[in-house]
Amino acid sequence: MPSIKRLILVGAVVSIVIFTFSIVNTSLLNEKNPNNKLFLNTSENPGINPYVKEYSLPAGTFPNGILVDKNETVWVAGSKINSLFRFDPKHEKIESYQIENDSSQDNKTGRSLMVWTMLQDNDGLIWFSQLGTDSIWRFDPNTGKFDSNHSVSAAPFQMKLDKSGNIWFTTLSGNTVGVIQKIQNSNEKYQITEFGTGNDTQPAGLFLTNNELWLTEISNQKIVKYSVTYDNGLVKNIHKILEIPADNKISLGLPTDLVVLDETIWLTEHGTSFLTKYQINSENLTRFPTSQNAYQVTTLPFWIREANNGKGIWFNEHEGNKIAFFNTVDRTLTEYEIPSRPTDGYLVYPLNIAIDQLDGNKLWFSEWNTDKIGMVNGEIPLPFEIHPDINKIVLSNNLKQQSINIKVSKNSLAPYDNNIVFLNASSSMLPTAGFENIDVKFSVNPVDLSKTHQVQLLLRNDYAPPGNYTLGISAYDGKVTKTVFLDLEISH
Repeated sequence: MPSIKRLILVGAVVSIVIFTFSIVNTSLLNEKNPNNKLFLNTSENPGINPYVKEYSLPAGTFPNGILVDKNETVWVAGSKINSLFRFDPKHEKIESYQIENDSSQDNKTGRSLMVWTMLQDNDGLIWFSQLGTDSIWRFDPNTGKFDSNHSVSAAPFQMKLDKSGNIWFTTLSGNTVGVIQKIQNSNEKYQITEFGTGNDTQPAGLFLTNNELWLTEISNQKIVKYSVTYDNGLVKNIHKILEIPADNKISLGLPTDLVVLDETIWLTEHGTSFLTKYQINSENLTRFPTSQNAYQVTTLPFWIREANNGKGIWFNEHEGNKIAFFNTVDRTLTEYEIPSRPTDGYLVYPLNIAIDQLDGNKLWFSEWNTDKIGMVNGEIPLPFEIHPDINKIVLSNNLKQQSINIKVSKNSLAPYDNNIVFLNASSSMLPTAGFENIDVKFSVNPVDLSKTHQVQLLLRNDYAPPGNYTLGISAYDGKVTKTVFLDLEISH
């Protein structure tokens, strides 16, 4: 795991406690945007990627926080322009609102005020916060007016709505978890209560189940579960009831966000290239690697959004140039290539994601260093299929070499025709999704689907460390990647 604890924020180096945000300086795309209207990227470059649509925001926006409301309207916040944008995807129209009120001074400082989290409450109000301030903003779409509250220890990093309409939040730099509750028949409309999580814990991810609260703690490298107690319908206190890991049997690499489904925790390990599954009862940990990054670095999975009643999980890759969807039923990973690139670099930073509340197959994302937002449509059929003939492979000192037969086939239902796919392999052995002391070779690569459908993957053990791992086999055509997973056991 990396020794420097980091998140990708892009722009300038910001240290929060012992947590270091890794920043990359980039220049903006110089795109003219007359009449403040958005345009569809794929209309300028037909067929660039039928799975992903991109829309340009005004130059210098640096978008991060994003939300899709109950009417499928997209809201996105700028970091440098300090504006809240409202985008109507059906008519491709945009409106902007300057983030300010009579008492606000934040917008006059000229600082970059990054919005990491946004949500819509049961009254239809939009809530968000700006990193580096001690405020929470509330916006009324009906009136176009903002209001702010400065009674928090630090700006919320993640916010979630519970079944009662309470807004829970984490403060990455404040080491607290808090709750915003609407107070009936009171001069104060909202009550904010915070609970300490301990020094240098840096809570980030947040998930709510019944009267239970789950957090990821980046500094401690832990997942923590709390019970919630109430008094007359208001949250009174929280009590820690579980820590994962409880011993040194497993270690986590910057656990950042999580989803809890029954007795299973799905989490992103931001210091790695892994989406990770942890089974609470058995304490079993399984890591699913993304396809390997072309630059031999970790892909940095970040936020998670549950889809289709737990049958799917969306997440963004901060250094992978991709938005990913993991099918929790058949254990397959689909990664959608983001078409845009910054003018002076190779990596686009999709810092935030928001699921369409009416269609779990659609995910919106913000592109921090290209001044764009995008939408992935996971309903569109993939142009190829990939199937291995086994689901587990075993290597040892006595059995150093094994082969896997893979069927790669063309799907005629795809929206475009492409006969060439490239194959790749990844593993959970290394944080970069690479292999440790294992040689990997495909008998045919790339694959011409009009001629070849059977490929052999050969693995040779060169004193790899013993253990149970996950092996990913990927097919990629420049627009989309599909990965299937096998169990990989290495014994003495």
